[in-house]
Amino acid sequence: MPKTKPQIRKEIRELLASKSAQELNDESNRICAAFLQTKFYKEADAILSYMPMPKEASPLCITEAALKDGKALALPRTVPNTNIMDFYLIKKDIPLQNQLTQGAWNIEEPSDSCENFFPHIGKFKRIAVIVPGVAFTKEGLRLGHGKGFYDIYIERLLQKCKEKESRVKLLGLCFGFQLLPFVPCEEHDVKMDLMLC
Repeated sequence: MPKTKPQIRKEIRELLASKSAQELNDESNRICAAFLQTKFYKEADAILSYMPMPKEASPLCITEAALKDGKALALPRTVPNTNIMDFYLIKKDIPLQNQLTQGAWNIEEPSDSCENFFPHIGKFKRIAVIVPGVAFTKEGLRLGHGKGFYDIYIERLLQKCKEKESRVKLLGLCFGFQLLPFVPCEEHDVKMDLMLC
């Protein structure tokens, strides 16, 4: 009998809780360092990353490298009391921490001084989106936290990029134990193009 979404989320939460912060940080850095050597990263002119929750695979090395390498970088901000999220451009000439504010679930988000990425999509030909998740399959199917933020945003992003003829690569970021043989999914769920784990 396949596991349900709540069962998988509970198991992964317990596994994450059993790991030390240092272990998870070291593993995140290893995964990110490997990604920075790929053509996906090198060819991207815009990176959509995220600020991690505690005990979540962290793309911070990718975020910092993108700024240093002169790529456009955008991070997500949620609209309170909804499942709507937008990405906001981070300025290269101001330290990252000075552009962040405490958002929902104690996750750092871009402040009001940052511009929405969406109107600028046409300026970028290759966009890499680093996508977090509770669990994934090797084939790129994703199980999120159940709020739908990424599902809704990715659908909008793909539609807009199609109009603007920008290419998008969806990159699932997770620890090795979050890669499962099966995750329950719906017909409309978007698959990742590449798994980083």
